[in-house]
Amino acid sequence: MTKTSPEAGHAPGSRSWRVVAIAAVVVLAVCLAAGVLWFFADPLHLPDQVLQVLDQRASVVGMFTGMALGAAALVVAVVALRAQLRAEHAPAQAEQQTTPPTVSASGERAVALDGGNSGIISTGGGARNVQMRAEASGQGRVYQAGGDQTINER
Repeated sequence: MTKTSPEAGHAPGSRSWRVVAIAAVVVLAVCLAAGVLWFFADPLHLPDQVLQVLDQRASVVGMFTGMALGAAALVVAVVALRAQLRAEHAPAQAEQQTTPPTVSASGERAVALDGGNSGIISTGGGARNVQMRAEASGQGRVYQAGGDQTINER
């Protein structure tokens, strides 16, 4: 049993975009089928001169339609990229605006840190400081437990 809803991983409004995309695919498929049927059936039995004029006009209309669809796709791509950049920068800005938590420590060996401290802390009483500055490359594995370091190579 999961604790999250089925749509927890989806962005808000993504379902409506799916419905629109599916509807567009269905409309395009129906139009394609109707065009192929009309092409092979020739229900109007038009003379050749009229068909030539209609063919030229259809070519020009098709060219401009393709250009308009290409421009619309470019606009959609730019809008999507800007939205993605804004979404990536929003969490970073939210982290910068939060106030740091208040830190306090009490007791004989208590240590309190605030912010991004990364130094060595020794609380006395036989405490050991272990610094591991190993680099593993390729398929080697590095293990460290209790201050003993082992490197296993393949």
